[in-house]
Amino acid sequence: MTAKVENFCMTKRIKSISVDSSERACVNCIWYEQHYRKNRGNVSAWVPTSIGYCLLRDVMRGALRGPCGNFEREAV
Repeated sequence: MTAKVENFCMTKRIKSISVDSSERACVNCIWYEQHYRKNRGNVSAWVPTSIGYCLLRDVMRGALRGPCGNFEREAV
């Protein structure tokens, strides 16, 4: 692949999730375990996906899904 095509593919596939720490979302819960996938291209890295796993309820959850009744944050 040429560098131009590779750069286009890299920018098209990468997604990020940004949630303010004060918001209640699964991604901020201590029971949420985010899933990662291998990076595409010549750089070895792990990229976060938009899905994860609830360790408490043993179910797949979306990162930005509304929090359940067992939502907890780490004590700071």
